[in-house]
Amino acid sequence: MFGKDLVCLNDLRCGVTGMFYQALKKRERVGDLVVVTIDVYLTSQVCSKCSTRTLEKVFHIVGFNVLACTACHTH
Repeated sequence: MFGKDLVCLNDLRCGVTGMFYQALKKRERVGDLVVVTIDVYLTSQVCSKCSTRTLEKVFHIVGFNVLACTACHTH
């Protein structure tokens, strides 16, 4: 996400991620919100509760890609 808004096309800025992030950081300084950056590496493979890579697909739920942790048994 970061650094990708600097790609120019005919001397015009293509993306707005940098401006959007700066606006969020400005609101964070005022105290309106808290900005948390998330590293997307292995985000869909690591359990958010126990932080292990033990997620497996749940087969009894049809039509959705639901993962369950085999260590702490959360869905």
